[in-house]
Amino acid sequence: MKKKIGITFIIVFAIAILIKAELDFNPTVRVLASVINFSESTLNSPDYLAYNIDLKDLFRNYTNSDIRYSGNAYIKKVKGFPYSISGSIKGERSYEQKKFSCNSNLNVLVLNVGELDIYAQDDTVYLVAPLLGDISYGFDTGEDLFLKAPNLNNDISREWFHNNKRNIWNFVHSIEIEKTGDVYTDEDGTEASEFKIIIPSGEGDFIWDLLGMKTPDHDITCSLYLDKWNHTRKIVFDLSYKNDGEYLAIYGKNLSTMEFYAPLPDDELAVVTIKRDGSTTYTNSFTDNLTYYASNGDVYTIDCGVLLNFIDSGMKTEVTDIEVAKNEEILGEGYMKGTLQTVENMGDVFDNAGVDLSNVEVIDWDTIKNDTASFVDDVISKARENVDLFNLFN
Repeated sequence: MKKKIGITFIIVFAIAILIKAELDFNPTVRVLASVINFSESTLNSPDYLAYNIDLKDLFRNYTNSDIRYSGNAYIKKVKGFPYSISGSIKGERSYEQKKFSCNSNLNVLVLNVGELDIYAQDDTVYLVAPLLGDISYGFDTGEDLFLKAPNLNNDISREWFHNNKRNIWNFVHSIEIEKTGDVYTDEDGTEASEFKIIIPSGEGDFIWDLLGMKTPDHDITCSLYLDKWNHTRKIVFDLSYKNDGEYLAIYGKNLSTMEFYAPLPDDELAVVTIKRDGSTTYTNSFTDNLTYYASNGDVYTIDCGVLLNFIDSGMKTEVTDIEVAKNEEILGEGYMKGTLQTVENMGDVFDNAGVDLSNVEVIDWDTIKNDTASFVDDVISKARENVDLFNLFN
């Protein structure tokens, strides 16, 4: 009896060693284990970037749809303008039309100082300032301003992973997985090993169906960084097939942060970072940063907090602690609060705004970039003049 128990123990111990070896050294097994860990652990963490958010609803009914928004803005500090500014904002955005409008009516205390409007179409942005005698600027960014988000056919949930177990098993065994030896150290000091994954053209139909996308006609490259428990600490999607050097990364203990890295023409660069605050339980809370590195060496940043809450009539949002800076010098601070909702049969965005941009001169990006300071100075100067006319603050 003791001999049988001893043999059984040896067999179990040997199997445990084999399983441990597979988990440690077989990249395919480790990636499969990470998928299970993600669906059972990461998705349930309040720190997860999309926790408690229906991505299918967000992308289909807001990002890729026609929306109308309204609210209020408060600008408490603008360089060169010693007064606080408040005002109403309203506008529309249409992915199909590739048009955007934002109309603002600005006040200093009880005095109306005029309008400052922003419009966009395709890759062109328009700045219209009626308070400057209808002076208008337009500039061609050279970039699509209305990128389409994945038109998800399902929310990314535990249920989806459970229903696609067989697909996931077959998929992981059909792709190329390589442990590169590179190590990523998370913000809490945890080390994670890189597993480079190449998805051959034509593979993974069930994934592209989830994303509402056509199967790519080229290979897709991404990297998973797994800690010793096969918990995903970082995912990097290589987007160089679209733009050399471009990538999208999601990282953190429970994938709480997203970074979009986009090289621009003329050796310029834009980096967008969104980080979820999982400690705020009553709503969806994020900290956002946009950094733009200009070719002349200047660095522009926009930092803010975002509170996002879904309601029956749409979505409520607050953009808090807005700071706009140039080379770390604060140019402006503010706050916005409003609601947005999906609209059917919205009509033309520009017609609804009552604007005709056909006569606005569109100039190249370098020119508007070098003249932006003058434009802002003109706006501030005229607004100051309108206020000072009434000697309200003297």
